[in-house]
Amino acid sequence: MPSELRQIIFSNDEAVTAIQQLYQRSNRSFPAGHIAQVTVSAASGCQVDCDVVDDNNMRDRVTVGGEKLAAALLLYCMTRKIPVPAAAAKTLDVVNGQLALCISLPESVES
Repeated sequence: MPSELRQIIFSNDEAVTAIQQLYQRSNRSFPAGHIAQVTVSAASGCQVDCDVVDDNNMRDRVTVGGEKLAAALLLYCMTRKIPVPAAAAKTLDVVNGQLALCISLPESVES
């Protein structure tokens, strides 16, 4: 039986929406203001840095990486009915400068 490897690629806007949704779900407040810059990085594991500028031109940086970022992307997929197999191994990667949720299902053993 063949194995499956799939990547779900997220735009920066989708990644920010996923992070904001995770903040809301965990009753934390995301900084008020507009997103001035989003940086996706593979250094030290995948992470997203969101620079938020408020009405007084004050900057705040939100950094999410690792398991929290993966949880945000999975929540995003769930709320948009994007199928992600529960039994699959899930990792994060940066593909062409964009955040990717990599899903792999190993070869199933037939009896």
